[in-house]
Amino acid sequence: MEADDKRRRLGAAHRCLDMERWRSADAECRALLANQSDDPETLLMRGLTIAAMGQPERAAPVLDRVARVRRDRAHPCRDLAAMRPAVPRRTVAQQYRACLALAPRNQGLRHDFARFLLDHDEPVEALAVLRGAEDDATSRNLTGIALAELGRYPDAVAAFQRAVALDAEPAIAWSNLGLMLKIEGRTDAALAAYDEAIARAPRDPHIRVNRAVALLQAGRWAEAWAEHEWHLRLPRQSALPLDRLLPSLDGIGSLEGVTVLVVHEDGFGNTLQFMRYLPLLAARGARVIAMVPPPLMRLTRMLPGVAGVVGMEDKPPPYDFHCPFFSLPRAFGTTVESVPAAPYLAADPALSAQWRARLPADGVRVGLVWAAQSRAGLRGAGALDARRSAGLAAFAPLAGVPHLRFVSLQAGSPTLRAQVPPVGISLCDPMGKVTDFADTAAVIDNLDVVVSVDTSVVHLAGAMGKPVFLLDRYDNCWRWLSGRTDSPWYPSLTIFRQDTPGDWATPMRRIATAVAALAGPEAAPVPRAIRECALAPAL
Repeated sequence: MEADDKRRRLGAAHRCLDMERWRSADAECRALLANQSDDPETLLMRGLTIAAMGQPERAAPVLDRVARVRRDRAHPCRDLAAMRPAVPRRTVAQQYRACLALAPRNQGLRHDFARFLLDHDEPVEALAVLRGAEDDATSRNLTGIALAELGRYPDAVAAFQRAVALDAEPAIAWSNLGLMLKIEGRTDAALAAYDEAIARAPRDPHIRVNRAVALLQAGRWAEAWAEHEWHLRLPRQSALPLDRLLPSLDGIGSLEGVTVLVVHEDGFGNTLQFMRYLPLLAARGARVIAMVPPPLMRLTRMLPGVAGVVGMEDKPPPYDFHCPFFSLPRAFGTTVESVPAAPYLAADPALSAQWRARLPADGVRVGLVWAAQSRAGLRGAGALDARRSAGLAAFAPLAGVPHLRFVSLQAGSPTLRAQVPPVGISLCDPMGKVTDFADTAAVIDNLDVVVSVDTSVVHLAGAMGKPVFLLDRYDNCWRWLSGRTDSPWYPSLTIFRQDTPGDWATPMRRIATAVAALAGPEAAPVPRAIRECALAPAL
């Protein structure tokens, strides 16, 4: 067959694949293979076509032939997983299984399949695939990742220790070991593991940031902040020039006449936590401009000393220095003992009065948040979201406390907000009318206490000085430190941490006791009948 005709037919097959015209693509491939039956490019195209049609047993021998020819490249199942338009995840998994059944000793294929499952938040299935793997460093590292996503941290430590014993060269296994040791509270061992990782990959920003987080959680902030600036080299971070990053303020003195652009990066909680520094910059003479997403704009404008607020999609205004919100503690040299005081945020009085009419007027008003903000798009996001979220059913112990009125502060998808409350909890849900954090602050202003998993509402309520009872997961965030029930960031916050991964019942029982003490004997009884939350017209 002429080279031009081959290119034409392969191009036609590609176009048919793009349009999901599987039979036409298969016909083009069969015509090509009639003249050159062993051409790997055509075989790959045909194998992908048959696999995309949902016929894994037919596709497996074809893809296996390609894999045997392309021994220096990844198994063609990875090509299937990367196809656009995307092939359904279930179809890709079925193809991996069919190919692995045909070549059970292909460890590269087994590893690829496990990675695919982990990338799609299926750690249980990944472990099942890895049970048939050889005892090599890659298999142990992937096993450790799956165990970690399942909250089996001691087992994950053992898996990563085995991985580095089998092959001490890959930096990633040392970094993963450091992360697990940090979660288990073994800070010195975690830092030693991170040092091994950095010795092998000194300019890997992920490893450097993970080591900084271990220092932060240990309260060694003076060492941590500068190291954490490696986060500016991570993908998808601000493109603002690093040579104009706000330096340490120790050597600057007055900022009179200096414009500082402070930029939101990711996570509303981070920005809410570090907003406390904006008035302090202004007090040093700086003209402070904040660049934040729309849900934070109204609230940010209420901070004293903020000269202007711009959106994330706007062109940055002229500035002398820029600074991510997360870099402000480094600029101020913050230690555990010198955290700027809270409260530093307040609801708009007029807005608070409008929301008051929409909320329960009797009893002790308790705001609830049971699910953390989804981090879709990140590897392991589903497992992380599950660990960070308790679910509304976990709040059942609060139903036994008299005189409470419950108010949902749960933002996000209708599915999260529409969960059926446990028996005995009458839930007022105003969040359908909330447009931004200024509205949420006005709702919180009318509550007596907030009970929440680790999410942005904790920071907002703490920044307002509202009593907050934090349901903290076992693998907790650095900012809550280790072994503490209080927080230097928010004096009004009390931490109720899991003693066992996944166990929300124990900390929730402690919260029920604390809420009962807060309610006191003088609180008016709450009617037992379930009442609808009376919502006024939208603001």
